[in-house]
Amino acid sequence: LVSYPGYDGNRLANTVDAEYFNRLRFDKSNPQYNYATQESIAPGSTFKMVTATAGLSENYLTIGERIRDLGQYENISNRPKCWIFPSSHGDINVSEAIRHSCNYFFYEVGFRLSSNNHLSAYDDALGTSKLQKYASLYGLDEKTGIEIVESEPHMATEFPVMASIGQSNNSYTTVQLARYVTAVANSGTVYNYTLLNRVEDLSGNVIESFEPEVRNKVDVLTGEEWDAIHAGMRMVVENSGAFRGFPITAAGKTGTAQQDLRRANHAVFVGYAPYEDPKISIATRIAFGYTSANAAELSKNVFAYYFGLEDRDALLSGEAEDIDSSSNQISD
Repeated sequence: LVSYPGYDGNRLANTVDAEYFNRLRFDKSNPQYNYATQESIAPGSTFKMVTATAGLSENYLTIGERIRDLGQYENISNRPKCWIFPSSHGDINVSEAIRHSCNYFFYEVGFRLSSNNHLSAYDDALGTSKLQKYASLYGLDEKTGIEIVESEPHMATEFPVMASIGQSNNSYTTVQLARYVTAVANSGTVYNYTLLNRVEDLSGNVIESFEPEVRNKVDVLTGEEWDAIHAGMRMVVENSGAFRGFPITAAGKTGTAQQDLRRANHAVFVGYAPYEDPKISIATRIAFGYTSANAAELSKNVFAYYFGLEDRDALLSGEAEDIDSSSNQISD
């Protein structure tokens, strides 16, 4: 659980370094603010597994069904475009839609949720309530349970077609996305989080131990439907330049979240590894980080360190690179 920028807590323990503390208070990068647990923004396309779950569970979508990406979605008044427009992803199924992060595909799923699979008139409240139902199943309606300050999550309350791609007024912290992707990785078990393993006294005697607590099970999908979601996430990583040549099989989902058109987009990645038997899950957000490829690169480095593929010094030796203006376009 990491937040950047940080500060030296040793200088604030026992005898407080008043000058140092005062600098922290007025530092514009706000280092005392825990971005991992308090910064809450749109999840972008990392939300699409929620939408896939809703469509599959409500029987408005099947794992073999193919939806044609027509580029611009005409069933709602703002006529949103897929990120690849004017090109197209063609006819794709749900796994391929996750791989390509096809907005058009998920617009259609959001519309089906809002119109009883095209059997009734579009109903904003209906679609919103269904997306909220499945976001809640993944724990995105409440805090994770960690023992430090955490912002409240905010599920979308309007515009379900846009909410289906993680926009509208969806807003979550990075730690909330971490709990959600952990549930995806293990096919449906949502845990209450804790930062504690055990409490010991001065002699090393265990006073209290902490075990994982299961919040709920996402038991609305078949094994084949889970496999379809996992396969899509595996293909995301296979197509990622950040993971090219990486020896551990991983799965994930990128996301680019727009917040302020005057600033760069937020870069987001959620994932897990190894793909066949997950041992670690991760959510990475770089606020105003331009492109989700940057969040994927950082996540890959965390995996590399965790699995002992590279040492700390090698991973910390990189330098920032210039990013051209096109990097602020939504690409996933």
